Amino acid sequence: MNPNTPNPLSQSGSPVGRAATIGLFFSATLFVSATLLFIVQPMAGKMILPALGGTPGVWNTCMVFFQAVLLAGYAYAHGLSAWLSVRRQVVLHVVLLAIPLVVLPIDLVSGSAPPVTGNPVGWLLLRLLLAVGPPLFFVSSTAPLLQKWFAQTRHPDARDPYFLYAASNTGSLLALLGYPLLVEPNLVLVHQSKVWAAGYVALIVMVVVCAAIARRGNASSPACQGRQDDGQAWDGPDDARYATVTAGRRLRWIVLAMAPSSLLLGVTTHITTNIAAVPLLWVIPLALYFLTYVLVFARR
Repeated sequence: MNPNTPNPLSQSGSPVGRAATIGLFFSATLFVSATLLFIVQPMAGKMILPALGGTPGVWNTCMVFFQAVLLAGYAYAHGLSAWLSVRRQVVLHVVLLAIPLVVLPIDLVSGSAPPVTGNPVGWLLLRLLLAVGPPLFFVSSTAPLLQKWFAQTRHPDARDPYFLYAASNTGSLLALLGYPLLVEPNLVLVHQSKVWAAGYVALIVMVVVCAAIARRGNASSPACQGRQDDGQAWDGPDDARYATVTAGRRLRWIVLAMAPSSLLLGVTTHITTNIAAVPLLWVIPLALYFLTYVLVFARR
């Protein structure tokens, strides 16, 4: 790392104040990203209701689609950060963020009708893929990418960027609770879709600002990880247990990640089958699911 590289945290104002501003802006961007990501789920489900009804199978199909796209977005973010330098990540991601603008505002009503006979799952998945998939994919990839970019800066908290997950999951929780209580009663679906599109444009602007911070604040060497606060690059924990991730450990992580998601779908199906198939009962288990992430990643 070049010791003469200027520190963006000290170029204007006090370093502490600038660091706080940068951390707050990254948190706000992740908050907006998560809010968009999880307000589109009940909105899309609501759009589908006239065509397929409110059966638990419709919502579970939507949930499986959303989680699959979320996983794909995380895989994209992982590949981008593993293969490209921060500068190239920034340029490519900002350019790709503009692609979903061609399908906005989201519209699941217009177009082909569901099949009269047979299973409509294929039709539903195709409609979701074409109308919701592109913006959902890039919004879902924003959170892990921004955390990676933040970790590459010389921010005092760059060694432990996971507190940003608390901001993103708070946005997820508020979006899920706010939709049935505030959004749905006050906005028709057409207006909901337009507001969501405006929020996506705002997210692009915020990501561009974060990208500019990352480009100015990351180390000059792509191989350098973390921050430079004492002249030394931080490469991770010293504990030898963290040096190698074995296949067994990866498998255990996958199984542990599958368990809460599987339980979420099972509980949702049970509730909406035996109580009532209404959007509020779809949202409550998912909101509680994200509340656990807020608690886990919060600093207090």
